[in-house]
Formats: sequence, C-alpha cells, structure tokens
Amino acid sequence: MQNIVMIGGGVVGAGVVGGAIWWHAIKSRSHVAASSSGLESSLSDEKAKADIILNTIDDGVVLIDNEQVIRLFNPAASTITGWQRNEAEGLDWRSVLKFMNTKGEPIDDSQAPPAKALTTSQAVRDNKANLTSKSGKAIAITLSVSPLIGADQKVKGLVGIFRDVSEERQEEVQRADFISTASHEMRTPVAAIEGYLSLALNEKVATIDSRARDYLEKAHASTQHLGQLFQDLLTSSKAEDGRLTNHPKVVEMGAYLEQLTSDLRFAAEKKELIR
Repeated sequence: MQNIVMIGGGVVGAGVVGGAIWWHAIKSRSHVAASSSGLESSLSDEKAKADIILNTIDDGVVLIDNEQVIRLFNPAASTITGWQRNEAEGLDWRSVLKFMNTKGEPIDDSQAPPAKALTTSQAVRDNKANLTSKSGKAIAITLSVSPLIGADQKVKGLVGIFRDVSEERQEEVQRADFISTASHEMRTPVAAIEGYLSLALNEKVATIDSRARDYLEKAHASTQHLGQLFQDLLTSSKAEDGRLTNHPKVVEMGAYLEQLTSDLRFAAEKKELIR
C-alpha cells in the first residue's frame, strides 16, 4: 500500500519520503546486516532522492517514531521553528513543537495534531494551526500529519509537513479589518437616510399624498435592505475564523417574490422592459 503525503499544493509519494524513513530506521539498527549488495544500493538511491527533496523544499518535514521521538528534521523545519536539526532530532516532539490556539494560549499536548494522528491512526490536517518557535515567536502554519501504517496495521510513526503562512494570515486580518471599517462607514449615511425617510412617513411630522407615501415607503424598505446587506458584509469575515453561525428561518415565498418584484419594477420600467 502506498501512502501519499501532501506538501503545500503538490503531492509527494511515500516512496520518496519513505526512502529517508527506511534509511534512518536501518541506519539506527547497525547490528542488522543487509542481505545483499543490491539492497544496499537500492537503499542508498532512495536516501539520495529523499535527501534532495527534503533539503530543498520550503515545507518543514518532521519524522516522529512510535515512541514520539523526532527522527528526522529537515532544514525548512529548522528555519520555521528555530530549532537546529542536531538539537531537535532525538527529542520528544512535545519539547520542540509547541502548539497554540488562535488566542495564543498553549494547546494541551493530547489535543495537538501529532497526538491525534497517533491516537486515531488517521491523517490530521489543520490550516489554522499556530506554533511557538524556539525563541518564543508565534508562527502561523498549515499542517498535515500522516501516520505510517505497518504491515500489522499498527502505527509505526508519523510524517508531519508544515508551512509558514504568517504573511498570508496577516493579509487575511488586514482584509477583514478593511471590510469591517468600510461596512461601518457605509452604514452611517444609510442610517441617516433611513431616519429622514421615517420622519417623512410620520404623519405627525410631514403631510404627503398617497402616491408620494407609496414611493417613500418603497425607498424606506430599500434603505433597510441596504443596511442589512452592509451588516451581512460586516459579519462575512467571521466565516474565515469559524465564528459565523447560521440562523435559518421560514420565509413566505409569495411575499418575498412580491417584494422583490416591487423593488425591481422601477429599474425595469426605466429600461422599458415593462410598461
């Protein structure tokens, strides 16, 4: 069975990463001799191919054995976390990979993606993960942790792949702030228009004929609808961080279509689509 590991936007077969995994496993068991020179040559070729990829990609790659010890830590992982390869390899992953939630609070090790992958024997992906570097700096990452399943269907280790997306995450925050500011600014004049229309429709304040009242009522309804659109735009940014909630309700389609037709009638008459 061939495991597939996601790296950024592409896919790398486990034969490549697996070459490094098996190489390190066999190298750590120096008392076991290879059965033939062909096997040694094959392992050497696999290691060469794996080393080329692991040492040049921008994604951090970490190999964790079933005792939760880091056995492989590529250069990109060192760049992202601040841990040098010779420092990280041989340590428990919980001493190196410190996960946080979106509020900057430490996550319990049992709830961290590597622990979940070991417990469930299933791949765990998190596009909103956060790490603390060796120096204490918060790093926004996307993370994929895939278990390595042996012939006995037991987890032999984990391959974790992560990427620094701090800049992208910052751009998302800036975009959300812009939407929020723009929505607030646009709601202010709309609220003023709605207020004046309400005064015009108040019989105690203004006297208007029935035809003018009909126009003003339609303008007032459209202004309220526009205000709701701005509110929806303001809350749309919540969808990106998981705070957006749904509140479904029953809608009378007859009344809805009648209101929609009334709102669009003026534009249709202006374009001479109806008479």
